[in-house]
Amino acid sequence: MTNQYLRNSVADHITGAISACEGIRNNLVILNGPIGCKTYYTFSGVDSVVRRSDLWSLRGELQLEDAMDDHLLRSQYCVGSARTPATNLRYTDYIFGTGEQLHRALNDFFAERKYDLFTVIQTPGTSLLGEALEPELDEISSEFQIPHLFIESPAFSENSMIGYDETTVRLMELLCDRTSSGNKDTATPRVNLFGFDSHEKFPEGGLKEITRLLKLCGIEVHTAVGINCPVSDFRTIGEADANIILCPERCKKTAEYLRTHFNAPVYETGGMPIGFDLTEKFVREISELLGTDCTAALDDIEENRARAFYYIAHCMGSSGFPKDLRYAAEGEPSVLCGYVDFLSGYLGIKPKAIHPLYTQCHTENLIREKLQELHCEDALEQDIAAVNNVLLLAGANTIVELNTYSNNIFGIETANPGSGYIHVIPKTYVGCQGALYLLEQVLNGTKLLRSWL
Repeated sequence: MTNQYLRNSVADHITGAISACEGIRNNLVILNGPIGCKTYYTFSGVDSVVRRSDLWSLRGELQLEDAMDDHLLRSQYCVGSARTPATNLRYTDYIFGTGEQLHRALNDFFAERKYDLFTVIQTPGTSLLGEALEPELDEISSEFQIPHLFIESPAFSENSMIGYDETTVRLMELLCDRTSSGNKDTATPRVNLFGFDSHEKFPEGGLKEITRLLKLCGIEVHTAVGINCPVSDFRTIGEADANIILCPERCKKTAEYLRTHFNAPVYETGGMPIGFDLTEKFVREISELLGTDCTAALDDIEENRARAFYYIAHCMGSSGFPKDLRYAAEGEPSVLCGYVDFLSGYLGIKPKAIHPLYTQCHTENLIREKLQELHCEDALEQDIAAVNNVLLLAGANTIVELNTYSNNIFGIETANPGSGYIHVIPKTYVGCQGALYLLEQVLNGTKLLRSWL
């Protein structure tokens, strides 16, 4: 397996913590630190979720000047960017303590907006100060009647998946009402979804597709943790009939917590349902678990298979099969399993290089086993930084870097950070719609790769 090859930054523990907290609607997530830390974490990951409650709220008619004249947006804590404000610590704050400036910042926010929760995350410098801020935050919570979460010492040397997982457990410990377990007010089975990350590529489109497929199976989504989840839904996690783990890298401790604190079964998919085969497996197993009929969902999958076949046959019939077409991919092992299953198992494209990220998250064997099934395990030993003549599934940083010294690569953005292309219509790589969208990019990419020459 290749060593770490990128010279750009990789998402760290605090990025995962921010993502988990920002996934709760109307949660003020503020960094206790200098404005430079806010700038890095604001722009290091693309905000993939349209939040219904941002720092500005348009009053009355949709007027641009209302948004631009927002007091908080222009304040020293936001500096023009509404996401992840900071307390803007300076000078004597690092000598006499940060409590006064933190209190001042929170007072400003609470005077302008109403929040259901606030989260204070220490930055590297403030973590080293060792201040006892919990009494101060307890006082603020009591004053404004708003619950809070304090992340005092993020493990900066660990990756974002671990940070996301640990913070999700902290949020459940704070917010979940465990006495509500088993109280149902509807006959329709309901599930909680875990594993969506607001910093991943297309989480909203993924949630929309999963919700659509489950609805065809007669199943409702009760709570989608990580994507605009209201605090009220978070509190009633125990009322669902099952908890579905979509991405195990982000949910190891989360799954353990769910098993020990709630009666509902925990179903681990082993990865995102990417491609037709894994999507069919997903709906069959969830329906079997909850005793519902998935016939309508299977019919939908079959219709989308037929649509995919039409375009594959049309392209291959007019141009013939592409020669020496290969692909390379990086990402979480469980997500890579989905791409490999679809691109190799369904489309028959051989992998050139597969680079798993976040391998300290207990899932590194998933992709190795998948490649062994296809007799392509040698792809793990290839250096993705040296590939050429491939479809490259990765974040924009990797795509741009490899394009600097490779002359025949077609990049497919499957992770953030992105290249800056603005996706207005929700997209996804999950489920049937995701399979079609990925196929669309593959078919167009083969033309640009000169694969038929």
